[in-house]
Amino acid sequence: MAKIFRKIRHNMIRDKKVVNYVLYAIGEIILVVIGILIALSINNSNELKKTRDAEKVYLKEIKSDLVQDTLLLSQVIKDHKWRIAQLMSQDTTIDLIFEEIIGKLPKVEGVSELEYIFFTDRKFRPKIGTYNSMISEGKSNIIRNRELFNNIQNIYELEAQNIISIGEDVLDRSNELRNKYAYEIKYGDFGSPIIITDKRILADIYISSRQLNYYTRQSVLLKNSITELIALIDIEYKSLK
Repeated sequence: MAKIFRKIRHNMIRDKKVVNYVLYAIGEIILVVIGILIALSINNSNELKKTRDAEKVYLKEIKSDLVQDTLLLSQVIKDHKWRIAQLMSQDTTIDLIFEEIIGKLPKVEGVSELEYIFFTDRKFRPKIGTYNSMISEGKSNIIRNRELFNNIQNIYELEAQNIISIGEDVLDRSNELRNKYAYEIKYGDFGSPIIITDKRILADIYISSRQLNYYTRQSVLLKNSITELIALIDIEYKSLK
């Protein structure tokens, strides 16, 4: 094909058909430009597809992490509701705050050991590997829906961090009370089920119950927020297909 074009061009020059040659040259340039534009368009299309595929992978993995978070939160909420019920079984002056959010407490038959009242090791730790990877690699802009990204960011960097902080406070207080009442825990004779009348212990139980109420409430709210976010991710994911 190139030989044919060169032959035509040489014939035009030889025959001194300057005007025709100029038009022919312009046509060649236009064809080259069109070819370049088509190549660029194809390349841009391929790059866009790669970006959208990467976005789908991130959204899928973030959703998977969030689903695991809701399962852990469900267990945290269940455990702490049981513990709140234990605390309230010892102090009838305790009012269940946030009941409309955390729901009814389980029925308990009392506590067999004092240590159970002050013991807790269940706390929420979110799965943040996918999100941290996306941020550290500078790929936060890969999620085109910026409102969705802002919601994801808010969950991981604000709401989840708030729960982590509260959980640390709960655990610290639990350890503090177990140390404070180490003698009573080991040598106290409270019967079974335990009935506490010591006002010092009851005062600490009251404070702990309010702290756990708040932690459980925030856990429920976070779980609700994550559930809503998962639904938004599903909608966005489907739109990328």
